[in-house]
Amino acid sequence: MIRVLQVRVGPPSPEAVEVVEVPTPEPGPAQARVRVAVRPIDPADLLLLEGRHLFRPTLPNPIGIEGAGVVEAVGAGSGLAVGDRVALICRGTWCEQLLVTDDDVLQLPEALALDQASMLGVNPFTAAGLLEGLEPGQRVVLNAAGSAVGRMCLALARHRGVQAVAVVRRDRHASALRALGAEAVLVDGPDLAERLRAIGPVHRALDAVAGDASGRLLDALEEGSDLVVYGLLGSDRVDLPAATVVFRDVRITGFSRLRVIRAMPAARRAEVSEELAELAVAGVLAAQIEARYALAEVRAALEHQLRPDRIGKILLTSP
Repeated sequence: MIRVLQVRVGPPSPEAVEVVEVPTPEPGPAQARVRVAVRPIDPADLLLLEGRHLFRPTLPNPIGIEGAGVVEAVGAGSGLAVGDRVALICRGTWCEQLLVTDDDVLQLPEALALDQASMLGVNPFTAAGLLEGLEPGQRVVLNAAGSAVGRMCLALARHRGVQAVAVVRRDRHASALRALGAEAVLVDGPDLAERLRAIGPVHRALDAVAGDASGRLLDALEEGSDLVVYGLLGSDRVDLPAATVVFRDVRITGFSRLRVIRAMPAARRAEVSEELAELAVAGVLAAQIEARYALAEVRAALEHQLRPDRIGKILLTSP
């Protein structure tokens, strides 16, 4: 079988990965082997390539953090069965066949296509976690709203009755974001907090950008509200006004999707997975797909991923 390995750390480029032939693995006790059909390229994959992720792998490193496929072999004690359709929530998914445990997968309904299922473990769970605890009628603001996870936050917020304001770098996607449920679409800038306060109280801000964007969101918050930093698209640091942090009743927290999933009791994780899968089938959480490439064409796929005008997800597929 073939596997994609990260072979160097630095600015993301096609040369950072190699496609290699490796033996097909056999499942041991409590393991199953999944034939992986689809896996997306995620922002976290690029962070690993750049060396900006907290997880610092030893090279060469199997890459990929989600995907979907079908169980084709099981070991003794596995809770999975041959033929099960599963979403993968583990590392090393950019390969044709992968060994997993029960905790590494989410069971899928037959109605959910594997393309969409391959993206179930990261963005939908991230969106659900970021919105957890908000009540209908409350307001959330999120930057990088045109990203895949941003769009899912907008769609899920509308589904749950939460008002959402989208913040973007450019307004070219404004109509699409409003169609997803954005109450308003604002272009980021020095006066962002003032414009947000003019719309109404902000009960939570979701920051995927970091840097000085974090401070602009923090300044817009109501007392008793929180800023959740879950990405570093713009900077490796969070720049916050000290006076706001010291004198106002606002909270700043981080967010790790995998930490949230692993901390969930099995029953709750299954419940959330079922909810998100149903919403994906209904099209509420459907991710926009821009292009598909064969797994062996991963370098061409990475070139496409890095285009500044890319909108949808890039998928890596295999038979």
